[in-house]
Amino acid sequence: MSKKPFVIFGLVIAFLAVAVPAWAFIRDGDPDRAQTEVPANLKSGQSLFVDNCGNCHKLYSAGTYGTFGPDLDQKLAPAGTPEGPDAADQIEGTKAQVLSAIENGANDPTLRGNMPAGIVSGPVAEEIAEFVAQTAGRG
Repeated sequence: MSKKPFVIFGLVIAFLAVAVPAWAFIRDGDPDRAQTEVPANLKSGQSLFVDNCGNCHKLYSAGTYGTFGPDLDQKLAPAGTPEGPDAADQIEGTKAQVLSAIENGANDPTLRGNMPAGIVSGPVAEEIAEFVAQTAGRG
């Protein structure tokens, strides 16, 4: 019986024993990918976003690097200066857009899947929407 299949199997196992932990460290252990400091009133929304949305969405202020949904920093970046005279209106508009996506789902044919409706609801949805509206594209 040939030893070649056993050698190949051993090499694959050795590769996976190194590659998987290295990937996990790079993905979750990189200090550059940590959450950013946010005001106290947004901390709960940040935590809720990480737990409920971070697997799919990238958002710098949450330290998430989801790959299925859109990069919310790009999609929801404020137009103009984030602290300009229209900042409050922009934040409210973004909050309404995020709440609509949470409540009704989102269908974007350029993405790999659709966001289902009702992943979260009520006060949790409000906190997440507020956090995203206040921080997306501002990092």
